[in-house]
Amino acid sequence: MAVIAVAGCTRQPLARDGDLDAGTPPGESEPDSGTPMAVAKSTRNNLRFKGPERLTADFASALELPPDQVCNELGQYSCAESVHTVTLGGVDPYQSGLYDPLPITGVTTPIAVDRMALAGCSQRVALDVAAPSQAVLFRGVALDAQGRLVDREGTAVRDAINGLYQRGLQRDAQASEMQAWLQLAADIESSTRPAPGRDWMTAVCFAVLSSAESVFF
Repeated sequence: MAVIAVAGCTRQPLARDGDLDAGTPPGESEPDSGTPMAVAKSTRNNLRFKGPERLTADFASALELPPDQVCNELGQYSCAESVHTVTLGGVDPYQSGLYDPLPITGVTTPIAVDRMALAGCSQRVALDVAAPSQAVLFRGVALDAQGRLVDREGTAVRDAINGLYQRGLQRDAQASEMQAWLQLAADIESSTRPAPGRDWMTAVCFAVLSSAESVFF
């Protein structure tokens, strides 16, 4: 589901230092607290892939997991720092003699991103389901005896979806996106999967974190 392509991102890219014509124009005073400032537009319009360190940090922050637990090979080797470092745009001077990152992402980069997002989301969902009162992403989202969402279109589910967007993409979910995830819950529940509610939680989390909007800045 992760697509390393600019076409998948419909929002303005996040800016880096020097990319924005930001701030208040000369001669004008700062607006009062009740007047929202306009968001400055990028002058370069240059999307960039986040890379292993930033991906790990952003996923860890969104999921409230320690960075070294987001994704590990055999529970020991960090996906971002050891296993997929070069694939994710990092360097490997000691093992591979690679001192500069590759100029473009590779064909396996989406797979590495998918793996990191799925590993992190699976852990977060497992923790949320095991301790509902301490849930981070899906607080208040109850499951019935068959593992389905108790109130599929209820406030708790909608709040969880919106909270995931705020954590992962720093924005609210759009109405069309909200409806799509509610429909996904219905579709999964109509299947024969043994834990449809938990599968839905993992799928929504994975889709948001592995989206182009999430992995580019």
